[in-house]
Amino acid sequence: MNKQTFLLVPMVALLVMMPMVASADTQDDPGTSFAAPAMQGAAAQSPSSSGQLTGWRHHGPSLKAIMEKLGITDEQKTKIRALYVGFRDRTRKTRMELRSLKDEKKTMLLSGKVDQQKLAQIDDQIVKLVSSILPERLKLRRDRLALLTTEQIGRIADWQAEKAFRSKWRRMHGGWMHHRGS
Repeated sequence: MNKQTFLLVPMVALLVMMPMVASADTQDDPGTSFAAPAMQGAAAQSPSSSGQLTGWRHHGPSLKAIMEKLGITDEQKTKIRALYVGFRDRTRKTRMELRSLKDEKKTMLLSGKVDQQKLAQIDDQIVKLVSSILPERLKLRRDRLALLTTEQIGRIADWQAEKAFRSKWRRMHGGWMHHRGS
């Protein structure tokens, strides 16, 4: 590889990545960032009457789009926010410990001096901490569902059924890449 090509490749990669980083920063909506997982599991890929929900992000529709499609009232938004804030407060210490363990593990791996015994201990601690958060997360989901109307829960059920159907179809037909060349 000549010197010009060697310098050109990183420059092109940088130019391609810069707009992605900038758009990722500008997509964060401060009004809805309080509860990114607040409606987790509600509708990962849900169609609207006009086709698709607007406000799609990397993993599916934005929280704002989901709430609009469900018809979440301001009162429900306030209660959901309070549930999420309570969850974050109750799990803060455990989440900080998890972050610390993950950082410790990453540091060990980056240093190149991997102690298998220490790594196993860290993994065991991570499993215990994640397991201790799970009941709180499940309670949050139950409490959120309790705030929804029967009609809103019906919409969620319809979205999940449709998602399951699409997922099964993709598995049976090789996914979207299978048909791309046809």
